[in-house]
Amino acid sequence: MQVARTFLTVLLLVGSLAGAMRATTAEETSPPSDTSDPVNVVRQVAIALTAGTDAIQDLRGPPIESSNLDRLKLPTPGMDCGIARSLLYVACHSTSFNKNEAEAMFARIMDDVQTALPSDSWRAVEAEPQVDSIRIRSYYHLKSGAQIDIDLVAGAGGDAQSLYWVRVYGWKHF
Repeated sequence: MQVARTFLTVLLLVGSLAGAMRATTAEETSPPSDTSDPVNVVRQVAIALTAGTDAIQDLRGPPIESSNLDRLKLPTPGMDCGIARSLLYVACHSTSFNKNEAEAMFARIMDDVQTALPSDSWRAVEAEPQVDSIRIRSYYHLKSGAQIDIDLVAGAGGDAQSLYWVRVYGWKHF
């Protein structure tokens, strides 16, 4: 079980990072939301993952060029999100920030979790530590087995400064 989970995590990271890097350079990034009620990306991902294949299909937008991901139809201010064509998972990556901005976005997403994931069906679970993660939180759906991981990530940037971003992964139980 642990080997399968590790393999799935590596597969998700490699596929998502390859697609997300291309997505962040694409012209069609999600526009900032003009509404006073921002979209709760975690809620939308959770609904799609627990509702089944048809709900995931309803969230698919146009393909991301040179990637195995399709864009998420929802507006996701500050995040590039895609849905894998080959497996049922969703990957979102923010743009690069300084540390304070990335921490603020991570905190906002953690606040969203409180309203997005009902405590009677979702549980916080111990997260597998990732090499590049500063903070990681994982949530497991009791009925469907779906899981959502939210990471605050640090990476090397230019001029010896670190870049920071937030990523959200959600996948169905296999």
